[in-house]
Amino acid sequence: MSAAAQAPVYRPGAEVTAPFVVARTKPAYSAEARLAKLEGSVLLSLVVQSDGRPRDIHVIHALGLGLDESAVENARTWQFRPGTRQGTPVDVLAGEEVFFRSERTLWDWHTTRVVFDPPAAATRPVLVKTKFPPTLDEEENVSVTLAFDVSPNGLPVNLRVARSSDAKWEAEVLGALRSGWRFRPGRLEGQAVAVPAWIEFVRGSHSPIPPVKLPER
Repeated sequence: MSAAAQAPVYRPGAEVTAPFVVARTKPAYSAEARLAKLEGSVLLSLVVQSDGRPRDIHVIHALGLGLDESAVENARTWQFRPGTRQGTPVDVLAGEEVFFRSERTLWDWHTTRVVFDPPAAATRPVLVKTKFPPTLDEEENVSVTLAFDVSPNGLPVNLRVARSSDAKWEAEVLGALRSGWRFRPGRLEGQAVAVPAWIEFVRGSHSPIPPVKLPER
């Protein structure tokens, strides 16, 4: 069906009921995301058609490291009870979250977002190795967001703390990233290039502070 011939898209409201997911599968974890112990949710915008099938799926809030693409592919397989307008099924715009949970204990360090900002037409770096500070049996939720560049030889350089909930943890997280994280560098026209990056590290069940506003990719 062409775009011009598609049915109108409604938003939930007084006369329009929201669609409801009736069947979904578990999304796939990427190898990079497992290395980074990346977890959280990818927020999607999509249109649920009158026949219950989703289309026009877009990422609104990203996690990174392949999980955004995994969330989109996963959502394509979902089955919905369609929204209705005055009792008739119609196409309705909806927001849905796809959740990812890493395999870890409560107080393990993990990541909650990884963002790269490569130059135009360049590929992003690919994560190949990680290291985290040791797990301590200390009941404290902590968040440390680091900004850095992935150098042309795949090393994290120019590290700095963008934000943290407690300065006492910053040295440990900086040290782990500097000594243990390695990447295949981003490339532009066949040449390795430096790429700015940001990573949110968290220990515990949640971040105790609001996340830093980072570029969306």
